[in-house]
Amino acid sequence: MSKSYPNKSKKQVIKTGITGIIGSGKSVVSSVFQILGIPVYNADQQAKRIMNTNAKVKTKIIENFGQNAYNNNCLNKKHIASEIFNDNDKRALMNAIVHPAVKDNFVEWASKQKIEICAIESALIYESGLDVILDVIIMVTSPQEVLIDRICRRDSIEVSEAIKRIGSQNFYNNPDIKPDYYLYNDDEHSIILQSIEIIKKIKEKW
Repeated sequence: MSKSYPNKSKKQVIKTGITGIIGSGKSVVSSVFQILGIPVYNADQQAKRIMNTNAKVKTKIIENFGQNAYNNNCLNKKHIASEIFNDNDKRALMNAIVHPAVKDNFVEWASKQKIEICAIESALIYESGLDVILDVIIMVTSPQEVLIDRICRRDSIEVSEAIKRIGSQNFYNNPDIKPDYYLYNDDEHSIILQSIEIIKKIKEKW
């Protein structure tokens, strides 16, 4: 279960997480939330920005991944990918550098929102420890056959590769993943109606 942010007062914005496995449609749900007036922080986009602009983060990355980690003051994605692709320890090290910075930046961003609810979109809400500072977590979910079809069409890959990517994300049978709400993006249930209902329930609860 997600945990409330410490010392939360009624005037503080309700911090909501939008998460889900690859291909589930997190970005679609985030777009709907934004249309409904809920500001959404995109963790992936902000992580890339932070890696290129945060001096402390850049220093740590260079210390651990070498001077080739940056080219002309911009993150060398090819070098970083080669470093962490098949090395779980290095991937964990990179996450340990970036995730706390993203978390801090999100908290700062959320504190400046002049609205009742804000949200963060991230596939790594639990892995990054964001769940402990969120008030509500929404899991976007889809049947596996729908996930496979979406990923294959989106990334132009074979079914076997799509299945491998799905399996690499530890969303199934994970006892630590306990969202407050599920939103079904299965081409049958309306994302807009579900979003409206969830937002309504969040407001009623808080």
